Amino acid sequence: MPQPLLLLAVVASGGLLGVQARVNGELGARVHSALDAATISFLGGTLILIVIVAAVARRRAGVTRLRHASTRWWWWLGGLGGAAVVSGTAQGVPQIGVALVSVCIVAGTAAGALLVDNLGLGPGGRQAPTVWRVAGSLMAVAAVALGAAGDDRSVVRPALFALLFGAGAASAVQQAANGRMRGAAMDATVAALVSFAGGTVVLAATVVASGQIFGRHWPHEWWLYLGGLAGTVYIVLAAAVVHRLGVLTVSLATVAGQLVAAVCLDAFWPAPGTSLRAATVLGALLTVVAVGVAAAGRRKVGGSGGTASVTS
Repeated sequence: MPQPLLLLAVVASGGLLGVQARVNGELGARVHSALDAATISFLGGTLILIVIVAAVARRRAGVTRLRHASTRWWWWLGGLGGAAVVSGTAQGVPQIGVALVSVCIVAGTAAGALLVDNLGLGPGGRQAPTVWRVAGSLMAVAAVALGAAGDDRSVVRPALFALLFGAGAASAVQQAANGRMRGAAMDATVAALVSFAGGTVVLAATVVASGQIFGRHWPHEWWLYLGGLAGTVYIVLAAAVVHRLGVLTVSLATVAGQLVAAVCLDAFWPAPGTSLRAATVLGALLTVVAVGVAAAGRRKVGGSGGTASVTS
């Protein structure tokens, strides 16, 4: 598949993450715990993937290949990146507001993705941090800042900023780990299952440790529990294409999709007290441009002779 179509597919799947966030946000508001809602979402995604892998012969063959493959320990910890973002967001939004949380996480994701690609941790090999890729990353951070502008709860808390930045960087490592697992299993669904299962364990342990798992009044609307389904589609697709596009491009395309979804949701299904703002629309458009800039500057460094080739 041509790379522009792959980019569009990742942007669209990133939009599913925007829908997931809206569904999880509604569930979190109902049970008065964003962390509990995220845990249910991860658990739902894990169960869906277990059923798919168990029911399809070629997926089970992927599990067998993974068991006999030579893997690195950190490939198995990709789900921790997703858990870090979810936990950081749940802690950060009430303290510093959505705007600063979004900017810190996207900044960490962009910086982490540049580093991951430069070190060659992803399945696509080492990719140099060209001027275009750095410019695209900075544009994406600026776009998120523009789209989230106007949050009157924003306050300065350096320690929390650093924590959220680190969570964003961890999500970039997650993309690399999932791509590596996909290569080992030769199956993106199996790689997604490993990632979801790891995130579920961490989030469940956090919820249990908080001591607030009991006494929740869970709503009966079935759609509030479908956040994990949207997440599984995204993780499977991202694991399948990251070797073609690189960690940075996939990460920025995901952010673009989330902002585009935010525009659509604010227009047609706004959360209580929110409405579509011009800043959100401009931020989404600027992020799409940033993805194109970063993708155009992708430079893969060859493994022999120090040669490099540019792909767009």
